[in-house]
Amino acid sequence: DDGFGYEILSEEDWTARRLVADRLRDGRVFLAGDAAHLWVPYGGYGMNAGIADVLNLTWTLGALLGGWAGPRMIDAYEAERLPITAQVSKFAMSHAERVIRNRHALPAAIEDDTEDGRLARETFGRQAYDLNVQQFAAAGLNFGYSYDASPIISYDGEPAPDYTMGSYSPSTVPGCRAPHLWLEPGVSLYDRLGRGYTLLRFDPAADGSRLVSAATAAGVPLEIIDIPAGAAPAPYRHRLLICREDQHVAWRGEQAPSDPAALIDLLRGAAATGSRR
Repeated sequence: DDGFGYEILSEEDWTARRLVADRLRDGRVFLAGDAAHLWVPYGGYGMNAGIADVLNLTWTLGALLGGWAGPRMIDAYEAERLPITAQVSKFAMSHAERVIRNRHALPAAIEDDTEDGRLARETFGRQAYDLNVQQFAAAGLNFGYSYDASPIISYDGEPAPDYTMGSYSPSTVPGCRAPHLWLEPGVSLYDRLGRGYTLLRFDPAADGSRLVSAATAAGVPLEIIDIPAGAAPAPYRHRLLICREDQHVAWRGEQAPSDPAALIDLLRGAAATGSRR
């Protein structure tokens, strides 16, 4: 109250900024996390994006240091993460601006003990919920993005589904995050993904041996997981799918390609040219 004494020691303005690095790599130097992107301290997105950066970078660096990756493997880091960083930063900043506008748009009758006041509170509360649930349950922002111009993903021409800040459609389009599925009670697909790549087989009659042989010849780690019948959700429409260590889909098909060695070379960054959606 007025009887409490205080002294202002300093005052400083803070300006929210959306900053994204022009590039994430210069030779042997890589940028990740806050060194690569800054936006409003909002919903933990900076931390989530930084973790995604480092996961992407570490598994590709591990492949390179492990001796089985080609030079384009490490090029994938900037090609994949920089566009997503730009998308996430725009989502976060534009949403923050809407929240600020919402705070300054209180209805005049919001505190009135009247029917108009009740309706004002109900309407404003719904608007506030619809706006803020996107911030605190940002499934689209965290799981809906897709890498669409990577040199180490084999695209098949199908576009990835759109996503919003709060929602997304699980998809097996190459570049998307492989949809979660339970392999058995308490065991997620993500718990079983191996180092490098994992071949998911949804039909025991589908022959993955040629892919395994090509991977073995190139020194690429490729484990096989047979998915129990009925365990796969609707997005899994193909008999075979290759998932990366970071949970993103690298390739899918009804059968092994005619040149499995060429596919393995693309996935390990040894192909002369990459694929593009």
